[in-house]
Amino acid sequence: MNYISLSQTIEPHWFWDSFPLVSQSYQDGDEFQEFGLRWAGKGFTYASAPGWHFPNKPTLDDLEINDFAGVAEVIDLSENAKSGFIAAGDFTNKIGLGPLSKLIIIKTGHASSIPIRRREYFTQTPKLAPAIAEIAAERGVRNICVDFSCDSFNSKREDFTNGIFNPNSEFRDRAHQAGLVVTENLCNLEQIKSKVFLLALPIKGEGMTTSPTRPVALTSWPSDNPSIYDVSTPLLNHWRWRMEIWREKGNYESGYLDQTQYIQSGHAFTHCDAPRHMEQTGPTIQELPNMGLDLFLGDASIIDISDIKLPSPVTAELLEHRSGGNIGKNKRIILRSDLTNRLGYKSTRWHTHAPNIEPSAADWLIEKQPAAICLDFPQDFIAREMPGRHVYNHEFEIHHKIFQAGIPFIEDLKDLGEVKNNNIFLAAVPLKMTCIDGAPMRAIIINW
Repeated sequence: MNYISLSQTIEPHWFWDSFPLVSQSYQDGDEFQEFGLRWAGKGFTYASAPGWHFPNKPTLDDLEINDFAGVAEVIDLSENAKSGFIAAGDFTNKIGLGPLSKLIIIKTGHASSIPIRRREYFTQTPKLAPAIAEIAAERGVRNICVDFSCDSFNSKREDFTNGIFNPNSEFRDRAHQAGLVVTENLCNLEQIKSKVFLLALPIKGEGMTTSPTRPVALTSWPSDNPSIYDVSTPLLNHWRWRMEIWREKGNYESGYLDQTQYIQSGHAFTHCDAPRHMEQTGPTIQELPNMGLDLFLGDASIIDISDIKLPSPVTAELLEHRSGGNIGKNKRIILRSDLTNRLGYKSTRWHTHAPNIEPSAADWLIEKQPAAICLDFPQDFIAREMPGRHVYNHEFEIHHKIFQAGIPFIEDLKDLGEVKNNNIFLAAVPLKMTCIDGAPMRAIIINW
């Protein structure tokens, strides 16, 4: 099974106010390397829900996980796009008379021909007939993905410099009115064929109407109708993590707006750690196979230790007994303690009463040669002291032991108890960013 990233890279850009940031770095004398993200409501590859500009319409939270993951039909309108306008008839000629998948990808070739950093990406976009949105909704579509932007740009200057009018703003509005999610600015569509299993998973928050995403296409899959479980911890304002979330909601001069913005600085919520996070010479996320996708997506085994007392050590003997000897090489090992479900992510007891991985258990995990180690609790004993004092890099014994073996982490999962099988498919998709130590993720578990 091959994993193809269909996402633009989040990096500083002249058009959007969203950008990645480095909250700590070794070059600046900090103890850790840590990513950050400023999300200003739109930018790069992102999903938007009907409630963004229309009151009483759904937010991203209101929608089912199957609206973001499933079989997607690829509708190639590249030839029609050469004229600059794609008519509703061009679309219906391609799709025929039957129903469509919940997810569709409209391929115009735009992102393949013009880089997103250029002004022409926005000024020369092909126009999609707005009626295509209603046609798609009538055929059963819930999420329509496109390889161009629908954003207009208002000039901030007072020297009569014109902004950018995007003809596809009306298409997006019509799609939202019809109840559709719009996922825009996909790229690399020349690498996919008529159907893929698409993971177009927005980062999870509370009440968000827009969110960054990293669509990934699976080129083969065992079943068209699997069971899908969301195991991500949503973004929220938190006592410890450097996180600031605010929501604009109301009627403004430009119209109705319900938009969440946030600044995330550091490793929190569902995310991945590349070894560079704590090891100055460790691999970056870009240096991991397929930029981490080959490690973070694939077969996984859940080891259930959710009945242990809190706090308790996780030993090699416990893992050996609970795993039943059923851990294969290059799989993802998921340790399920249900800590977040038992104590809550906001509670200081999430740290003070967490399980911890003992050194012998870390050695046991390393011996299994996993692709990644995935957890729903802080792995180091020293994390229990975080509510009361600064904890230094060298004190994270388990992190260092695992990182020195070249193994990345997926951290802060939740709701693992909803999954009924222990051998499953994990799809933990990191945002594609210029940061090197890790990235925010949306993680799901699939039972094919």
